[in-house]
Amino acid sequence: MMTKMNQMTIRHSVSVLCILVFAAIAGAQTHDAQAYFSYVKNITEAADNKARGEAILAELRKLKIRVSTEGFSDKNRRGERIEGLNIIAEVINPDAKKMVMIGAHLDRVGVGTGAIDNASGSAAVISLLKAFRERPLKNIRLQGAFWDQEEQGLVGSRIYVQNRKEKGLPQIYINFDVFGAGDTLWLWSADENLEFVKNFKAEAARMKAAQFVSKDYPASDHRSFIVDGVQSYSFSLGPAGEAANIVKVLTGQEIKPENFPAVLRTIHTENDTIDAVDAKAVARALAVVEAAIRTLDK
Repeated sequence: MMTKMNQMTIRHSVSVLCILVFAAIAGAQTHDAQAYFSYVKNITEAADNKARGEAILAELRKLKIRVSTEGFSDKNRRGERIEGLNIIAEVINPDAKKMVMIGAHLDRVGVGTGAIDNASGSAAVISLLKAFRERPLKNIRLQGAFWDQEEQGLVGSRIYVQNRKEKGLPQIYINFDVFGAGDTLWLWSADENLEFVKNFKAEAARMKAAQFVSKDYPASDHRSFIVDGVQSYSFSLGPAGEAANIVKVLTGQEIKPENFPAVLRTIHTENDTIDAVDAKAVARALAVVEAAIRTLDK
């Protein structure tokens, strides 16, 4: 005879199974806020940019994701010779029909710990690679990139693109920069009528997530990928209304002092520490981005 405890266990198991099946059908994915926060913590605790890269490599290897590195030497925007190390990860798919790359810069400026700018974006890419490794895409070869020396003039991503202009570039590149807190996903696209933009808006609406799409956006590694044959995008995350105010700042429009974007008082300052990161908000946002990327899997 079945005991009450057994009946309760079966009902609980059925309920959990139904939730998992519904999530799979809906294309939703739960992201682990605690794991994301751990990625950010390990990156920000690194002593310098080289150590930040080593922290990222360690996380990727824990996840058993294939990874390689590409060193480079070039001049920054001031004409000074600098060196760096890009990290390229891949979720292997022998049946892939096209390549999508997600990327973020790993380096930081000399003040603060670079938590928001841009351990947050690097941790977002690690989280997405983990999600796609656990539930692989069918027709997409997914690469993850962690660019060095972005703060010196997009150097790492620029060299990567220059070296692969003839072949080897993805059909779609999706960048993540300043992706550590807030309730509104900000997507940059040169063309708001592209399929990915429409899919992103649809997924955001379905998952009841605030979104903002614009053609004005701060400089980041997405600019390196504005080349023939590549659709380039970039995501940020912030409080409601802040993206629109950043656009006003970028385009020289008048803005009231009380509306000046808080993130511009955080990045590149001693305030850019892990205390500024809201891992739960990022986990919710990553579920939307992941769902949008999955719509490309045709």
